[in-house]
Amino acid sequence: MKNAFYLSIALAVTTLTLQAQDIHFSNTEYAPLILNPALAGANSPIQANMAYRTQWGQLGSSFRTTMASVDARITEDNNSKSNFLALGLTFFNDRIGEMGMVTNNVALSVADHIKLNAKSQLSLAISAGYSLRSFENTDGIWASQYDGVAYNPGLASGEDFNNQNFGYFDAGAGLLYTYNKKIKAMAKKSNKRVNVGVAAYHITRPNNSFVELASEKLPIRYSAFLNADISIDGTDGNVMPGVFYQRQGTFSQLLLGTYYKYKFNNGSNYTGYERPFAVSLGIFTRLKDSYIAKLMIDWDQFSLGYAYDFTISSLTSNSNRLGASEIFLRFNVGDGGGFRYNRN
Repeated sequence: MKNAFYLSIALAVTTLTLQAQDIHFSNTEYAPLILNPALAGANSPIQANMAYRTQWGQLGSSFRTTMASVDARITEDNNSKSNFLALGLTFFNDRIGEMGMVTNNVALSVADHIKLNAKSQLSLAISAGYSLRSFENTDGIWASQYDGVAYNPGLASGEDFNNQNFGYFDAGAGLLYTYNKKIKAMAKKSNKRVNVGVAAYHITRPNNSFVELASEKLPIRYSAFLNADISIDGTDGNVMPGVFYQRQGTFSQLLLGTYYKYKFNNGSNYTGYERPFAVSLGIFTRLKDSYIAKLMIDWDQFSLGYAYDFTISSLTSNSNRLGASEIFLRFNVGDGGGFRYNRN
């Protein structure tokens, strides 16, 4: 009982702390516009992504995040050797804890991809959006309601939330370098793709306070990452390592690991009748926080993935290592067999 109380307090404090922290996903690269707005159109003519994450749901104070995004190249010309433009649109809904702290966000990204040579490009992007934040209720559990023996809901919390709904406009920017080398044969594909990017979100520092007249500037979130998709010569396998770093105020996070992909069927580059099929297994870690096991299935242009976080942070002793579950679905036009994208 005592552990349950302390865990409730910890989650309540975490809920308030996360007012100033953005959402995050373990399948970071499959929430591309939240990682870097310059990823809009960078690696695919058209793609759509959906993701859902829930954390600590077994404890009754879950963190639930739903995300959807779509991005597409809009000015690419097969005869152009200079640059092309892309647009991206993303939406997410984030709900934290029993108090129901809710954030809804929609953002538009515009990216300019400059072709450096046949294999490399440099991408610049800006994003602009609007966030709406609210409390579904303010009847939380507070440390001030602990009477020395147990939690006493009759004690005053001392908390005053007189601004339960507010919104703000926001902006961000990103820079990305992409190297992409592809070799195609009748029934064999070989590739080496590397992305390196940096981004900054909330560069306008909007007010993020639930208290009227108070000013709590939302800290800038800095994002940096490197990921790759590299074929292993002479095999049907790929390795897909990734390193993702984010910092926002005093909070920082480093996520790293790799997938191994086995391609059961490479698909046909000519007929389109054979659909590519692959299964990937991944092991990642969010340093000092969790170990993450990942599974992904690719079929034609569709990718379905699942990740589970095993908690190793200070909450481990009370949470019994309960962590987060995450699922995503991706549709990627131009990266598979049957339905191909062609601007000719």
